[in-house]
Amino acid sequence: ITIIDAPPPGARPDNDAVEKALSDAVKEGKPYKLITITGVDTSTAVLADLKKLCQITQAVSPKTLIVVDAVCSAIGEELRMDEWGIDFVHTASQKAIGVPAGLAIMIASQRAMASLPPKHKIPNSFANLQNWLPIMQNYEARKPSYFATPATNTIGALRVGYDQILATPGGIEGYFKQHRDAQKMVHDAIHGMGLKLLTASPDIASNLLSCVRYPEGKTAPDVLPEMKKKGWIIAAGLHPKCAAEYFRIGHMAYSTSGRVDYLPRLLADLKTVLGR
Repeated sequence: ITIIDAPPPGARPDNDAVEKALSDAVKEGKPYKLITITGVDTSTAVLADLKKLCQITQAVSPKTLIVVDAVCSAIGEELRMDEWGIDFVHTASQKAIGVPAGLAIMIASQRAMASLPPKHKIPNSFANLQNWLPIMQNYEARKPSYFATPATNTIGALRVGYDQILATPGGIEGYFKQHRDAQKMVHDAIHGMGLKLLTASPDIASNLLSCVRYPEGKTAPDVLPEMKKKGWIIAAGLHPKCAAEYFRIGHMAYSTSGRVDYLPRLLADLKTVLGR
């Protein structure tokens, strides 16, 4: 396993380093079986250079499967599985899809499915995709089938979430734009308060959340409890190198829809709490 990380928190991993690692492995006759890419890093709000990394992988190591962790990016950030040659995407229901937590959502290419080991060699029965595949095919054919009881209520909520997304003016492209517009509003407000983002530059910042550095003289105990008193939950920093230096604001799904004014109200209360 080779890990290529961003040197400072808030930066992207270096594409050249990724290309070199892939190329060296191919030259040694041991190409990587897969490359995993985090679409958005929840701890820093860094958006991966996903399209470029897919192009690099396909050009340098075409046998390598491309796997994307899209838990904090799917549907809110651009991800074009077929067009970019992505083999496997896994995400969850509670982020930009905007429904209750509880579902692990996976999309696999034919190439990814063909790479799976025989069923009996996968020790975890419930997570074995080959156990689920015939069940899913029967569901699609409207045939009763059973392997394990599905989370029917959450699956029903997922349908509602998808319907709401597709009802966005402009469809999925409009949904991408909705999140870009929300990010701009949040960032404009943050900069207007004289605050700085942890993310190294606007070009690599996620449209779904923002990591904001505490102003001088303020720390988490000064901000997070006060925001909670006003009815808001903003998250503490996560990156182990600088967790105490910043907080995180999510702006995704329903909160960006325009049907509610959560974000303007949150930002107004944040300005008050920070005394800006």
